[in-house]
Amino acid sequence: MRMFEFTGLRTLHKDMMEERATFSFEFNGKPFSCIFLTDVIPYRLYLTTLGLYPEVFELEIEKGYKAKCFIDDYKKLVSYLEVKYDPTHKFVPLDFFEALNKKIPKKFTMRPDYKETLKIASKKRVIEESTKVYFCGWRRNAVGQNVRKENLEKTRSAFGDAKEELCKRKNISSCWTDCALEEQLKKLNDIINM
Repeated sequence: MRMFEFTGLRTLHKDMMEERATFSFEFNGKPFSCIFLTDVIPYRLYLTTLGLYPEVFELEIEKGYKAKCFIDDYKKLVSYLEVKYDPTHKFVPLDFFEALNKKIPKKFTMRPDYKETLKIASKKRVIEESTKVYFCGWRRNAVGQNVRKENLEKTRSAFGDAKEELCKRKNISSCWTDCALEEQLKKLNDIINM
């Protein structure tokens, strides 16, 4: 399959002081909110449509900032963009990627909140209890019980590969709640001493 090199992501990544960045993008007058994650391998780029019923598109960014010239739910993208039929040129993902690449900011401006990232990622990945987006601690699993893969994906989407790998190695589950008042970010680094 043909690959597209996102030189814009390479430039942005060089300027990033964080492992995650957000930026906006507009194509054909239609806005997108974008989240770029570099603490997971392959990197991920989420593009979310704005509006009452947002759609999420996920691109896996391989080594060299390359992505397959393919978009899941391509018809939904075409519909959102209101691309009109043109007998002389068929709109393809490459057209969209080229426009996106030109508009990726060169400078880092903002990091996404982990809760926002979880809400977006849960639309494309199997993440347990997707309504529970507030981190509230860690739990060591009992002997004979293993951390669930859906919990590992949630941990990975929220905090990156390093925390997910610690959970897998130490058989620890991340704990979540749907109550903002129960959020316990101060417990995030407790996993190191467990």
